[in-house]
Amino acid sequence: PFLILDLLVSNVLLSLGNIVTASVPILGQVTCHRLMIPQLRAALRDVQAAGLASAIHTYNGCYVPRFMERDPSHPVSLHTWGIAIDIDAPHNARGTRGSIDPRVVTIFKRWGFRWGGDWDWTDPMHFELGALLRSR
Repeated sequence: PFLILDLLVSNVLLSLGNIVTASVPILGQVTCHRLMIPQLRAALRDVQAAGLASAIHTYNGCYVPRFMERDPSHPVSLHTWGIAIDIDAPHNARGTRGSIDPRVVTIFKRWGFRWGGDWDWTDPMHFELGALLRSR
């Protein structure tokens, strides 16, 4: 039954045109919610302008319909809606301090993202759209 829910949500979001694939600096092609793309693009542009592009090594997903921690007893993940992105997952496991450069985190926060590294049970690979901003 949960797989059916995931597929239903996926089909609705895709059919409404909310989930899109776009090119962004550093990461290349990403598939996310259309409202997140401008802020993600702007944050990554600023990361690049700050000379920090080499601090980001991998893109590990944005639009991934699933429950949090892939456990059906947990709420639906923000990845299901395409408004969360994981970066450098191999070096930023859940429950660790991770290795994301703090300057990258600051830039993402400036662009309206919340960072999983701030949580009690950390998730330093995770950035989620916390506020819609107008890109500069």
